[in-house]
Amino acid sequence: MLRREFLSTVCAGAVVSAFPRGAKLLWPDTLDLRTPVRLAVSCIANRMDPSMGYRPWFLVEVKDSKPIRLRHDIWDFGDMSGRFLEGLILARNMFEPTNSMLRDEARIRGFLTSLQSSDGLVMNPDRRDVDHMFAQGSALYGLVTDFDAGHDPAMSVRIKALIDGLNRRARHEADYLWFPEVATPSAPCSHMAAYQVLPVVRYYELTNDASALRYAERLSRWAFYHDPTVTEQGVITKTGWEGHLHAWMDTYSGILRCARAGGNLDRNEVLARSHRLFEWVKLNYTTPYGWVADSVGSETCETCTISAAIRLALELIKEGHAEYWDDVERFVRNQLVANQFRDVNPLEIEDPATVRGLRGAFESYAAPNSLIASRDAGIEGCCINGGIRGFFLAYQSAIQESDEAIHINLLLSNATRGVRVVSYLPNDGRLDLYPLSSKELLVRIPKWLRAEDVTVNGPARIRQSAEKGGNFLRLSGVKPGTCVTLQFKSREEVVTSVVARQQYDVSWEGDTVMKLGPAGKPYPIYRGDAISGRHGPAEMDNGPFKEPAVRW
Repeated sequence: MLRREFLSTVCAGAVVSAFPRGAKLLWPDTLDLRTPVRLAVSCIANRMDPSMGYRPWFLVEVKDSKPIRLRHDIWDFGDMSGRFLEGLILARNMFEPTNSMLRDEARIRGFLTSLQSSDGLVMNPDRRDVDHMFAQGSALYGLVTDFDAGHDPAMSVRIKALIDGLNRRARHEADYLWFPEVATPSAPCSHMAAYQVLPVVRYYELTNDASALRYAERLSRWAFYHDPTVTEQGVITKTGWEGHLHAWMDTYSGILRCARAGGNLDRNEVLARSHRLFEWVKLNYTTPYGWVADSVGSETCETCTISAAIRLALELIKEGHAEYWDDVERFVRNQLVANQFRDVNPLEIEDPATVRGLRGAFESYAAPNSLIASRDAGIEGCCINGGIRGFFLAYQSAIQESDEAIHINLLLSNATRGVRVVSYLPNDGRLDLYPLSSKELLVRIPKWLRAEDVTVNGPARIRQSAEKGGNFLRLSGVKPGTCVTLQFKSREEVVTSVVARQQYDVSWEGDTVMKLGPAGKPYPIYRGDAISGRHGPAEMDNGPFKEPAVRW
């Protein structure tokens, strides 16, 4: 289906004509990553309690599969406020923020910074004690994202104070540091603290602060060498909280990023185990469409775990594993989108505040065919951030430009300074490219498609060739102001998927699941009649594509 007309695009704040003067283009009905993020931003606004200084509500309480009320929780503080701050900043790096977005960002920033004590640590006022080490990590994500966006020296001082406070609180051994308070009777739970590693490394990348890298490296050593929970083969040997896949995958993304930053870690060893860990999670707890178990042994999917899988895949891609672009695209197009509560009216929720606080949220206990897969488990606010993270990571990585070429990694509509991409997937096997420079274009070819089966239509001087390994199609001789159209036959197939001892029939159109049966309850997803609700006229409703200033 074709949508409304448009004439130009905007990249990095400057209007750039992508077509001959007066030309018109009909925008296809396709997935725009910014649409679910906009909805999630509205949810954040409704999950901050004005009567308590905009303290977030962590939970939507559920009873007998029905959401009943918003509830405060111990995770409201460093975890939720850090996540909300991060999410709002990532969102405004995807589209122009409204005044209300900026107001909400200021409110949650104020709440988070009010929690930071004189020794730098984030406190839990309910317990009158230092907040959980995992929550310290979420606070770091929020503060570092904020610093990346504005480079405010005062924010850098806050981050350094938090890192120094954590370093003082940790127990130091010969070659690592650790936090005994995160341990349970069955495991050290290093991943609960080592979740901090990635934002600390990002802070080092922004400031070249050697003490930050040293802290990240010593914390990495605890999780990598001194906690036996993850074997050298990448197998997580614990279940439940101790085998929390979200925290473990984000921990390994951080350790890999730390090794790449130039610390005293064996980069090859870290890469090898990180790769084995990702493959083990894919084989045992992930479906091709991106349903990822919350933890080892879990039968439900947490949105934060999907975003953690996307992040680890992207870190591995940086190390040469280009095959994981296929996973990123399928995860984003399918379960990440499906896990969002868009229409909550069928749930017949009685409390209006709960309706507002649920619409736009992402599920933390999803089955492959339904949200609210657990009758009495709440819907956790951390996953609002998890959804935004996942979409932002895909958005910033979809098109990557170097001095020599432009890589189109994900077959999604997007635009940068160098190229505009108009995707017709999944309804039509077509990709329109509008180059804004003369650089070569390298377009990723999904696994189900051969490069020789792609028809390239454009100026006669365009030359096409398959890259070694078949992952990308190289287009040379492109010229600004022209259009290059790639056309191909999209795959159509129905396959069987077994998840948590339940069999599902999955109908694929290219990399998109169009239908999944049997239908679930009480919030069925992947219904054929709901597909149009997951797509929309990209750019028309969200404004021009924006190149992110923040990078993760």
